[in-house]
Amino acid sequence: MIACIFSGQGSQSVGMGQKLAASSPAARKVYADATEVAGIDLLTLGESQLAQTRYAQLAIVTLSLSAFAAFREAGDPGQALAFAGFSLGEYSALSAAGVLDTTAVLRLVEERSRLMQQAAEANPGAMYAILGLGDDTVEAILAQPEFAGQVYPVNYNCPGQLVIAGAEAATAAAADALKAAGAKRALKLTVNGAFHTRFMADAAPGLSAFAKTLAFAQPVGALYSNRTGDVVPAGIDWPDYLAEHLCNAVLWTREVQALAAAGATTFIEFGPGKVLSGLVKKILPGATITNVEDPDSLAATLAALKA
Repeated sequence: MIACIFSGQGSQSVGMGQKLAASSPAARKVYADATEVAGIDLLTLGESQLAQTRYAQLAIVTLSLSAFAAFREAGDPGQALAFAGFSLGEYSALSAAGVLDTTAVLRLVEERSRLMQQAAEANPGAMYAILGLGDDTVEAILAQPEFAGQVYPVNYNCPGQLVIAGAEAATAAAADALKAAGAKRALKLTVNGAFHTRFMADAAPGLSAFAKTLAFAQPVGALYSNRTGDVVPAGIDWPDYLAEHLCNAVLWTREVQALAAAGATTFIEFGPGKVLSGLVKKILPGATITNVEDPDSLAATLAALKA
């Protein structure tokens, strides 16, 4: 089984997708659909635009889906596919798995980014990546009275790497406490919101309401959840789920382990960069991992599957 995994926010770069769109009709079609939704050519975004949540999220999902479209255009890989995405990437996974068509998922992502920006402005927050400390230790320190209800563990990236988020001052203080407890590094992320926490609660009702206007289908393969780290159950209420997803932790380590336990032997990252590829290597040493973001990486991935 091939695990198709989709990039989250943070790896966007100027010019991404241009070579892929030039070489693949299927990728070009995804970009054409995205231009209609966004009202702007996502292939020509500048650095200042990619720094904005609205454009960054649309650009990442569009590249991820165009990379997957180019991969499928190349032919049947001869193995069953499973789908997972990291945070924003779960929206790409929804579309790749056939739950939403490209236009619908891009409209949903555009609304999500707008609502998240509003929530971040109303409830400013911060996020820090904590490196070199066990999850249990991080959780125990965040449970202390001075941090409880203010700072949360939000992205379980891989063993020894956990992102925390919450109120700005409290999260900075928690990062200092975690460094004092033995963390090798505490890196502040370049975001203005405490994503995947209660600080995004203002955005949840609007996201759910918008999602209720869309038609959700059953996935064509196993689709995995950030919320549980396991397969999304049949009959799930997608609008409610997406609202919960916005305000709760990403259990990526558990999700990758569940994919491996279900028989995934190859992981292909679709989207900009290789962040998820690096995390999978740390979670599953020895796993076969490739990525698709341009014609060269697509060719390398196809060659690896044939080897």
